[in-house]
Amino acid sequence: MVELKKAIAILLLAVFLSSILSARQQEIFVAASPTTIHVFPAAHPTVQEAINSANPGDTILVHEGTYYEDILISKSVLLVGQDRDLTVIYGNQSQYVIYVMASGASVKDLTVRKTPLNPYGSGIIVGSVGNVILHNKIEDSYYGLMISSSNNNDVSDNIISNNTNGLTLYFSSNNAFSGNVVSNNSVGIGLYFSNNNVFSVNNVNDNLAGITFYSSGGNNVLYHNSFNNTVQLLSDSTNSTNVWSQNGEGNYWSDYVGQDSSNDGIGDSPYTTGTENRDDYPLMGAFYDLTVILKSQTYFVNLICNSTVSDLRFEVGEETGNRIVIFNTAKEEGTIGFSRIMIPLNLMDHPFIVISSEGEITPTLLSVSNETNVYLYFTWTHSNQTISIVSSQTLHLYSDLLDKYAKLQGDLHDLNATYNSFMENYRILLDSLGELQNRYLALNASYYGHLSDYSRNVENIQNLLYVFAATTAIFLVTTIYLSKRAHTGTGSESSKRKNSTY
Repeated sequence: MVELKKAIAILLLAVFLSSILSARQQEIFVAASPTTIHVFPAAHPTVQEAINSANPGDTILVHEGTYYEDILISKSVLLVGQDRDLTVIYGNQSQYVIYVMASGASVKDLTVRKTPLNPYGSGIIVGSVGNVILHNKIEDSYYGLMISSSNNNDVSDNIISNNTNGLTLYFSSNNAFSGNVVSNNSVGIGLYFSNNNVFSVNNVNDNLAGITFYSSGGNNVLYHNSFNNTVQLLSDSTNSTNVWSQNGEGNYWSDYVGQDSSNDGIGDSPYTTGTENRDDYPLMGAFYDLTVILKSQTYFVNLICNSTVSDLRFEVGEETGNRIVIFNTAKEEGTIGFSRIMIPLNLMDHPFIVISSEGEITPTLLSVSNETNVYLYFTWTHSNQTISIVSSQTLHLYSDLLDKYAKLQGDLHDLNATYNSFMENYRILLDSLGELQNRYLALNASYYGHLSDYSRNVENIQNLLYVFAATTAIFLVTTIYLSKRAHTGTGSESSKRKNSTY
């Protein structure tokens, strides 16, 4: 039954497209300086008349009012409403309200509806290249916004609601869709034979089916989107190669039941709707982003929150110069809310104060913070809260002074430790010197003792030498004396013998 409905829908679409494509025509325009053409009764009473008289590059400014007509944009013009809610284009009897046939055109700030007499066809159909569809409300059509055989279009910040099919792509690639609200349609987003498209920060809610893929499995990238529908995703492909995250952050799925044990706003386990579709990094809350332009610089703040967030904004205190991110939250009473916010440090620097309607909240600085962005995580008890994240220049200076004081304290502590170590070494040195002196005195006393013994020994030796010398002298004298006596005695005896012989 589902396949039959798909086949019928594709057949109807083929007939519808053939009727539209036959209306295309080739025109040559002479370049002229861009100008603004006003649409109101006293100037151009119809939008189509203004387009017909325009040159490429002109702006068609549609003043507040209700216009019953079907519009063919055959030139690269900017079609813009004076006020989105008060500038309404009702389609008549054709297959579209606005058909963008020319490339490089823009449609913005309009409310586009099909007349109840002919609800079929498209609110806006884009069949060319490089167009911008921005900040429109597209309602009450069979196809709200259709991108058909069209590439490199930018579709942003539109509300597409109360259609049979909200946003539909046929045979289209390399288109970007961001910041759109697609709600209360039978099918929120439908891709048919369409690849390499990027969907980010879109809110797809309260549709029967959030997003469907029909023969579209080629590298469509989806991240930071929020899905809260009866059925989140339908796909006929078992070989899908779509990408469901970027930089470790995926999408929010209202029926995800995983946990976040690390308290970083990212689920611990994947979200899957069959093996071909797997979001490895599901968000624990809806994703919100804020663009801040300050002093000619552009900054991007983003928020993951499990409450409904409204009025997300940036302010600078007139008297204090404090930089503040503010948002309102709403959900059931008595439940715990959380928020993970990413703030560029060039926009707001430490320290941060988080204040809710109930008082100050202590945030956790997440480990993914770096030199460029800070990530804060905090919780509160749900009610209608106003949350403010404040970065104060005064507190920053105070914190800087505290850091310098802490550094001085650390340096003083290190100096004291070094001094104490030096004094301990000095004490040890003194003790060693005292011991060395004691040993020196003992050695000196021992030396003098030995010296005294040596003197006595020398004296004894001298005495012995004297005795030996005296003894030797006596011995020599005695020997000489005895020798002389013996010699003298021998001579007398010999003389006597000689005399007696004669």
